[in-house]
This record gives sequence, C-alpha cells and structure tokens, in this order.
Amino acid sequence: MTTIELRPVRPGDFGEICALHQGAQRFDGVPQVLELDELEGDLDDEHVVLATDTRLAEVDGELAGYAYTFHLPSEVKEERCYVFGEVDPAHRRRGVGTALMEWAVERAAQQLRSSERSLPCFVRADSYDFIEGAHRLFANVGMAPVRYNDELLRPLDPLPERRTVPGVRIVPWPDDRDEEIRLAKNAAFADHWGSTPTSPHHWEQMVHGYGARPDLSFIAIDDAGRVVGHCVNTRMEADDAVVGRSDGWIDNLGTVREWRGRGIASALIVESLHAFAGAGFTHASIEVDSENPTGAARLYRSLGFEPVHRKITHQIELG
Repeated sequence: MTTIELRPVRPGDFGEICALHQGAQRFDGVPQVLELDELEGDLDDEHVVLATDTRLAEVDGELAGYAYTFHLPSEVKEERCYVFGEVDPAHRRRGVGTALMEWAVERAAQQLRSSERSLPCFVRADSYDFIEGAHRLFANVGMAPVRYNDELLRPLDPLPERRTVPGVRIVPWPDDRDEEIRLAKNAAFADHWGSTPTSPHHWEQMVHGYGARPDLSFIAIDDAGRVVGHCVNTRMEADDAVVGRSDGWIDNLGTVREWRGRGIASALIVESLHAFAGAGFTHASIEVDSENPTGAARLYRSLGFEPVHRKITHQIELG
C-alpha cells in the first residue's frame, strides 16, 4: 500500500517542484512550459502562505506532486478560491492526486468560510480538456464543469490594416497611468463571469510581472484623454520549443461598457498584431470564455483567430 505524506512547501522545494511540473506538462502534451521564475511568482504571493496554503506530496521520500490554494478576496459578486498543482506521471493512479485535491478543497473551503462577507463562495480548478485524468479527479472530489475557455491562434502574416475609431486614439502603454488603467479594467470586466476587481498588487503582477510586455501593450483613450480600453500583452519564450512557433499573447483585453460596439477592441488587437510582428514573433494567441457576454469569440474569429485548445473550469459551490 502506498504511503503518501503531505507537508507544506518550502522555498528550497521550488526547483524540484518546477522540474516535476515541466515533466508532467511534457507527458500530457500541454503547450506550455512552467519556468522557475513563474512558479516563484505564483507561490511568493500575498495570498499564498506556504505553511497553510501549500502541500507537497512525498511517496517513500520522493516528490510525487504538489498543490496550493489561491484565495481571491472580494467585496462584490463572489468569493472564489482556485486550486493549482500537479502530480508526477510516475506516481499517478496511486492516490497522490486524490490526497492533494482532498486537502486543497478542504483548505479552500476554510479560506472561503473565514470571510466575513455573505457572498456566493466557489472552489475552482481547471485543466485542458484532453487531460482526462484531471477531470476525473475533479469529479471525484465533487467538482462539476461550469465554464469553457478556448485558446485561439493566428499567424502574423498577413497582417490586417490598422483601424481607426472616431473619438478614440490607440496609444502605447504609458509609464504613469497604471492605476487609472486598472480602474478602467475593473469597470470593463464587471459583467464578466468569474471576474472580481483586480487589486493593485495583482495588477502590478499582470502588467509588470513574469512574461509581461508593457512595451508591446496598448490603451485606448477618448478625446478627453480618459482610458476607455486596454490590451495587456505577454510573451512566454520558453513555450516556443514546445509549440514550434513564437507567440505574442493578448493576455487581458477590455473596453468600458459605454464604449463597446465601436471597434475599440478590434483596433487594440490589430495594433498588438503589428507590434508582435515588429518584435519578430510568428503568431498571436488569445484566450476567450466561450460564453463571453461581449461577443468576443466572434470578434476574434473575424480577425483571423482559430481555436486550437480548450480548458474546462470545474467548481464546487459552498452552501
């Protein structure tokens, strides 16, 4: 009988955990490579306490998997806690994933119930649709699929012509307006599923953290100089060897509600495509909620993006 021991992750474990995660990505055919800097950024976060919110699984003293919970406190709409982790393929089907997920769901529920706010509470996890073992594991701990996100791709040759929007200018990302743009982003995403306001801390990570490329990002401003749209772009160079191309990612795109339907998102995307091509990339990628209320999926396809992968989000709603 396999003896599985769980203990909190320590900073000295990061390198070994990263190697395990990369091995699992290769085994599963995931079109991504987790780098150590990225993992360190995920675990060295104000909302992840290693002692209480992480667990490393060992079998006979050997690293077999890990998991952590990521609670995003909110004052509106909902409270949710995400579960992340991985199991070494050599240790799968031995109860390691179950032990980690059972711990993670219990810990996530504790975090959510500790909130003094009376908002709906959800524990969530996601995985690519082709990783069947992950979806079985989610189901075994009581999670149900609730959302589907598609990753779309387009080559950067040919490039569409740049677009103009009356009363709006598309300009490079400024050095001194991050807070103003954050507030516009939060307003733009207020009606999106699963979205709550992004804190200054996490906005800093998104705009200037691992993989961020503010030099290839853009905002839309109206005639009065107010921010009415944004496009945060990223670059994950380590993925190139896996996918066989060099992608620029349109990572976070939004238009404030009163300016929707005027072509701002299209103009931001096209400007990004030109920037990606100028930087020497071969393709552009973007992810979209298949039920996005703004019709984003149709827009992206009209600009030449085609679906290549799908992720499924599973959740438990706490009573």
